[in-house]
Amino acid sequence: MSKATNKVRHIFNLFLLLFLVAVVAGVCVWFLTTPEARGTTFWMSMGFLAFAALLGTLFASRIVLRSNAGREIPHGFSHIYLLALYFIFVIAMALVNARIAFSVTTYFLIHIVGLAVFLIPLLLTNMAMLKLSGADREEQRQGRQNLAAAAMRVRNMAEDLKGIVAGDRERIAPLLALADSLQYSDPSAAPGEAENALKGALDALDEEAGMMMASPDTERGDRWEKVLRACVKAERALEARNAALLNSR
Repeated sequence: MSKATNKVRHIFNLFLLLFLVAVVAGVCVWFLTTPEARGTTFWMSMGFLAFAALLGTLFASRIVLRSNAGREIPHGFSHIYLLALYFIFVIAMALVNARIAFSVTTYFLIHIVGLAVFLIPLLLTNMAMLKLSGADREEQRQGRQNLAAAAMRVRNMAEDLKGIVAGDRERIAPLLALADSLQYSDPSAAPGEAENALKGALDALDEEAGMMMASPDTERGDRWEKVLRACVKAERALEARNAALLNSR
C-alpha cells in the first residue's frame, strides 16, 4: 500500500510542477501581450501550454506506474528529455507569438510541426517500452514454469522419501510445504544472487535426499535430519529470494 501511495504522490507532484510551470509561462505571456492583441493565437498558446502539461503528466505517470526494477529507466529518461524539450518549445513559441503575433494558420502549423518532431521519437521509444513489457511477460512465464518444475521436483522427492521414512505423512510435511511455497511464489526474476542461492539450496536438498535413499536403514535417521535441515535452508533461501524481489521494485 505504501509503494502505491508513493507512486500516486509522485504523479501528483509531477502534475503540480508542470501545472505551475504552465501557469507561470501563461502569466508571462499575458503581461507581454496587450489587451487588443489577445486574440485567437493568444488562446491557442494557452491551450498548447495546458496540452503540454497534460501530456507530460500522462507520460511521466506511465513511467512511475510501470517502473520495473529500473529496466525501463533508459526509455523513461528519453521520454522525460523529449517531453521537457517539447514543453520548452511550447513556452518559447508562446513568448515569441506574444512579440511577433503570428497568423492563426502559421501559428497552428508551427505547433503541428513541432508536435510531430517531438511526438514521433516519443512514440518510437514508447513502442520500445511496450516491447520490453512483452519481454517481461515472457520472463514471468518462464519463471512460473521454473518454479512449477522446482515445486514438482520437491513433491516427487517427498513421495520417494515417504516410503522409507518411519512415521506417517506428517514427517514429509516440511517438504510439501516447501513445494507449495515454490508453486505460489512471484514468478518475476529476482536479483541473480538470490536466484542462485535458491538454486543451490534446492540442489543441496536434492543431494541429501538422494544420499538418504541410497543409505542403509541404520543411517537413515541421521540422514533424515540432514534432509530436514536442507529443507529449512531451501525455505529460507526462497524467503530471501522473494524479499530481494520485493525490494528491487
